[in-house]
Amino acid sequence: MSIIAKLLQSIVSSDIYILFFCFAALFVAFRVSRLTKNVDNDIYDWEEKSDELSNNPEKTNKVFDSYKHLNRSYTVFIALISIFPLLGMFGTVTALLSIDMSDAETINTAKSSFFNALTSTTWGIIFSVGFKIANAYFFADVEDLIQRLLALKKKLIKYGIDESIKNKSGWRV
Repeated sequence: MSIIAKLLQSIVSSDIYILFFCFAALFVAFRVSRLTKNVDNDIYDWEEKSDELSNNPEKTNKVFDSYKHLNRSYTVFIALISIFPLLGMFGTVTALLSIDMSDAETINTAKSSFFNALTSTTWGIIFSVGFKIANAYFFADVEDLIQRLLALKKKLIKYGIDESIKNKSGWRV
């Protein structure tokens, strides 16, 4: 059986938990992508109409709320990326601990099943690298949105909308 076939077999059997985390990371990645576009559109509208929005706390609060959702999702995505190598090591350690090495015959069996113990580490590395590449794509967009949002917050403060009056007027800056 080839290495690729063994890896594919392991992901649907012994390493299924890594596949579940992969689906969770994909879901969060698509959510980050969608939220990035939404926040970008909201901030663009806000930049175009910032003079009007200085008197409209509802629209401004919508921008901040959508940014908070993006920030939460992006943070979860980063955490999931970090978990993959740990899941791989967990699977390897679990598989190695389950091998009985009490006699010579089982030691030969352990040698042949050592590759199977390393499949979870392989999957952890594969998914971690793949999602880290996706993170490189998201990072630039999210960082750009943060900078644009900070510039607009400064503009609101220039209009006199800051922490001291936000609770009285419905602002959540």
